[in-house]
Amino acid sequence: MLWVWQRRPPWLWELARALRPEFCSATPKPWELAEKIDVLVLDKTGTITEGKPVVTEIHVTSGQDKKEVLTFAASLEAGSSHPLAHAILEEAKKEGLSLVQVENFQSVMGQGVEGRIQGRSLKLGKSGWVAPEFSLNQELLKTLESKGQTLMVLADDARVLGYIAVADRIRESSKEAIAEIQKRGVKVMMLTGDNEGTAKEISRQAGITDYKHSVKPADKANVIVTLKRKKLRVAMVGDGINDAPALAMADVSFSMSSGTDIAIETADVTLMKNDLKSVAQAIELSHLTLKKIRQNLFFAFIYNVLGIPLAALGMLNPVIAGAAMAMSSVSVVSNSLLLKRKKI
Repeated sequence: MLWVWQRRPPWLWELARALRPEFCSATPKPWELAEKIDVLVLDKTGTITEGKPVVTEIHVTSGQDKKEVLTFAASLEAGSSHPLAHAILEEAKKEGLSLVQVENFQSVMGQGVEGRIQGRSLKLGKSGWVAPEFSLNQELLKTLESKGQTLMVLADDARVLGYIAVADRIRESSKEAIAEIQKRGVKVMMLTGDNEGTAKEISRQAGITDYKHSVKPADKANVIVTLKRKKLRVAMVGDGINDAPALAMADVSFSMSSGTDIAIETADVTLMKNDLKSVAQAIELSHLTLKKIRQNLFFAFIYNVLGIPLAALGMLNPVIAGAAMAMSSVSVVSNSLLLKRKKI
């Protein structure tokens, strides 16, 4: 039946649109596509992980004071809304540190923040952006990355001042949910702006083999477009401002209820629980719903397919024909109500 409708003649489409225009959108609805997705793309922070990072370690270079490094970092991050900024600010609050004034503050999306404090130009963020010309403690970098921690570097114009490691645990249900989605034949991919070491460790913990690291916010949508060019149906799950373009480009998009307003507004589906199991449930519900629709189409037509020839030959009593039509409606309604028995 779906094959016939996809190859409908133009006059049939015009007639259907004239009679019931609300059902004749050229764009399939999200619940129609959810069961057909080939790739599920997941943002890391707040989607796979809890989205509540905490500072785990602070390392300072020779001659630097740990509290001063944390004070400078927290003061810079006071103007940022990124989850990592909240982690540093919370750590400074725990230590009872007072923030200092920042001049010429600037946030560079996907890289970090910078500004002037007490006459010094400071940068805090990814090592490649903050201190490309400085010698970094590579052993420390590898050790922290292997633990799945995100590392931020604080530096001024002359040298590196310190390293701040932040960790965001994966949700307890993420690994189980991802495994369930993969069993349905859906390929799962993780996108993160973190370095390769951190991305590798988080993907290992979550049971994901395909991941992309060091992805800039603007590049997330490009990843979705690339996958769609390969004739794949793509779903995206995200919760941040920088996820909105990717959510808009996906065939089906999901946002966590704890996500930003723009992510919720852009997504096709908002998950009421901050849990990837809800995505697996949405895919299963899509499959069950379309399965019932196909079954109901069968029940709706089988009575007519059998009854019309018999009636035309005078072999069908009108009373029986009326009962058959009633049974057609009862069958469709009863079959639909069986969905309530399915626990997902």
